[in-house]
Amino acid sequence: MTLKNFWDKKIPTLLGIFLIAVAVGLTSYLAQIGVLPFLNAAPSETPTDIRITNISDFAFTVTYKTADSVIGTISYGTDKKLGQIALDDRDQKSGNPQNYNLHSITVRQLSASTTYYFSILSGKTTFLNNNQDFTVTTGPKVNRTPSDVPPVSGKIILPTGEIPTESLVFVKTAASQLLSTLTNSAGIYILPINTLRTSDLTDYAAITSGTAFYILANDNTYSSTALWSGDTSSPVPLLTLGNNYDFTASSTAIASTAALPIGFPQFNLDTSLNATPLVESPTDNESFSDQQPLFAGKALPNSTVEITIHSDQAIKTQVTSDKNGNWIYRPTTPLSPGQHTLTITTTNQNGILQTIEKTFTIFSSGTQVAQAATPSATPTSKPTPTLIPTVTVAPTNTPTLTSVPTPTLTLIPTTTNNTISSPTPTVATKLPPTGNNSSITIGIIGLLGTLAGIALFLASKGSAL
Repeated sequence: MTLKNFWDKKIPTLLGIFLIAVAVGLTSYLAQIGVLPFLNAAPSETPTDIRITNISDFAFTVTYKTADSVIGTISYGTDKKLGQIALDDRDQKSGNPQNYNLHSITVRQLSASTTYYFSILSGKTTFLNNNQDFTVTTGPKVNRTPSDVPPVSGKIILPTGEIPTESLVFVKTAASQLLSTLTNSAGIYILPINTLRTSDLTDYAAITSGTAFYILANDNTYSSTALWSGDTSSPVPLLTLGNNYDFTASSTAIASTAALPIGFPQFNLDTSLNATPLVESPTDNESFSDQQPLFAGKALPNSTVEITIHSDQAIKTQVTSDKNGNWIYRPTTPLSPGQHTLTITTTNQNGILQTIEKTFTIFSSGTQVAQAATPSATPTSKPTPTLIPTVTVAPTNTPTLTSVPTPTLTLIPTTTNNTISSPTPTVATKLPPTGNNSSITIGIIGLLGTLAGIALFLASKGSAL
């Protein structure tokens, strides 16, 4: 049959329409489950290591990382309507947003002692803090002249000796706020400390010749920590990313590629975002035989902690932490047996409302908490097993091959030493998962079916149903 004869055939129009409908339906289904062929999942644009730095009476800075190079901005305002946009510090002069892995966004021209709300737009996705806008409160005006102490400055290089394409440097003292800056194209950083404030932002921090500065430097792969108490009129010794330093112990750098040197304090710039607040009891998935267990944790001293227990009837209450930041709570009524969730919400020292959630289980009265069995008495006799002989019949025909089960690969998350974590942001837009090979094959079949259906429909030449 020639191609011309084929196109002269009167193929029923109904068949063509049916094939089109099937193919379109299959393709639509694959699109809904996120496995359409030729469509990849969106790049990783989730912010990590989120920090709020450089808080003054008129400005603050938001810094974070993304796995892929994407555009980053924040939307902010004095209420939850937000409405104003701030670009990355490197883009504010040109007004042309660029893609970066490390992001530093400074908001200026703010009012003193005012709470601001903001969300992070990373790539094409908006990220929130536990389904709520991030919040930060600017400091009050300080009614005295800043000191003339020189800035903290220095240089960052990679293990190869090259200059990092982009890197962030953070500086603080034991009792001060956190400052941050981006290094320039030569790997140099300069952080003015004459206006460095105390941790409560009410006054300028006292800087003396013996003041110790904690320094964190990182690019998107390596990080370094350093303790330094030198004269700020001279630069900090050279920092090679990947090493940790204690310049107070020796005028020569003491470095380690594996762990912090002995005597170097554990350095965690994210104490305001991670270590405080804290739920110490219950631990993750802890079980209680007491139906009125004692819950405990840490928050800022003398601060309000909102507690919600999700049970048969939700319990909502508030407690106040003591002068050391400790808080406790015991339900006034017994909790029902089963699984429950404890949620606390409180404000950290940077004014960010943080939410922590823990799951726990209550056992019925009189039952024991599930745990590993402990051997007790030794039996005086052991049962004698009965041996039942089995006969294996040799196959007369082709032997049957027994399939070997495919091993299951379980991915176990690991924790990297000295990693500074932050609260997991909530994604306001859900991204589809990446498709697999079989799904791609089905998708191709669906698309080919669509084309075939259209061809058959055209071949029918308008034949009546």
